[in-house]
Amino acid sequence: MPLTDLSWHRLFLISRPALRFRTCARRLRVVAKYVFGHSDAEHRRLEFQAQLVAPITRQLLVDAGIQEGMHVLDIGTGRGDVALIAADIVGDTGSVVGIDSAPTAITVARERGAASSHRNVWFEEGDPATFEPVSPLDAVIGRYVLQFLADSASVLRRLSRLLRPGGALAFHEIDWTWHRSHPPVPIWDRCCTLVTEMLAFGDADIASGSRIPLIFAEAGLPAPSIAMTTIVGGGANSHDVVERMANLVLSLLPKMQDRGLVAPDEFDPETLVQQIADEVAASASFVAAGSEVTAYTRLPDHAAETS
Repeated sequence: MPLTDLSWHRLFLISRPALRFRTCARRLRVVAKYVFGHSDAEHRRLEFQAQLVAPITRQLLVDAGIQEGMHVLDIGTGRGDVALIAADIVGDTGSVVGIDSAPTAITVARERGAASSHRNVWFEEGDPATFEPVSPLDAVIGRYVLQFLADSASVLRRLSRLLRPGGALAFHEIDWTWHRSHPPVPIWDRCCTLVTEMLAFGDADIASGSRIPLIFAEAGLPAPSIAMTTIVGGGANSHDVVERMANLVLSLLPKMQDRGLVAPDEFDPETLVQQIADEVAASASFVAAGSEVTAYTRLPDHAAETS
């Protein structure tokens, strides 16, 4: 989720049972335009996507060493999906704060947090580029957020200074450049191209997943442990990947039409999922969209450095 340009100033101190922090928001130019917006269609898209990729994100957090009792910051938290996964892992003796500068997203995240069984997770509106915990964090995490940062390396460099020795940074990003169909499915390729074009119009980094090693290096971080998973479809067994792509197109459709990229009647919102699924099945095609790239690194442990 996006971290929008802030034009206000404030300083506040929040006290929680396990985690105390300050955030100071000021005018910053650190983000690309978030082209997806916050419509009802977008929230439905995010809900479906979150269920689809949750196992990938959870495995990343476990691999990164996040465990019971840790204090974690989730940047660009959006609806709070990643923060809630982290809250489940760190348990009652740990804590998670999700931060996002989109008020509508934070409202949804707070509602979901209140409805959950977790009492160790909080959501705050603000800019992670100016987040200041009173005590060091154990981990900084995020999903699909680096792609929307205009200078992701500088943001990670600053956030890494908030970690205790041995602290972890773990990010789940996407690389949009890997989409394909074979044999070719014209409507699939058309949808993938439109989505990547819209992201590019908003100055998002469509290859942020592949660029993670470089981003971490530019931030002065140790080289990450990295993995890639691609959610694919094959012929008639392509429902998840097809629905995800259709949801992306439908969320962006009004802006595509405003830019003249699609004709008013090119896509029927009521039948798009079935249309794509039918054409993929008819040609028994392999289809893939973006690839899920997960990466984590840990700061040096001072004790280990001096031993």
